[in-house]
Amino acid sequence: MSFRPDSPLNRLVILWPGVPIAACALGFVLAVVEISETHSGAFAALAIAMGCGLAFSVGLLFHSFFIEWIEVTVTREGIALRPVAHAWLNRQPRLVPWDRVQGMNQVITREGGHLEIAAGSQVLRLDRALFRADTFANLCAAVAQRTRQWGAAAYDDELAAA
Repeated sequence: MSFRPDSPLNRLVILWPGVPIAACALGFVLAVVEISETHSGAFAALAIAMGCGLAFSVGLLFHSFFIEWIEVTVTREGIALRPVAHAWLNRQPRLVPWDRVQGMNQVITREGGHLEIAAGSQVLRLDRALFRADTFANLCAAVAQRTRQWGAAAYDDELAAA
């Protein structure tokens, strides 16, 4: 059973990078053309700003797809994890065998929470905001069938104080 980040917010975020990347690229090219004709310092500053914006936008896109958004597959062998972009490149997921999984805990916070899965010396953290509510509930149920919960759902300090 495979679970991919699929919230409506994520669908919107998949579309947004095209706008600032295109705007920054266009602004950068126009500023560089204007610099070549007028040798203006103002256009040089604009070109630097547009180039930085372009680099930031591409970097954020890279971070989202190659680091932040994790596809989770629950199999008989264990839990397989890989960034969404790695699926596009046909890279194999990292498998955490069930014998290394010690337990799970669903943490609820004001921002939505996450699922923590203790596996050996590391704790895998899957952010609830990346998944639709029903997908996240199915993921929790699938993992809970194979593991035990190591404690009651934890709350962040702000929620406990409220």
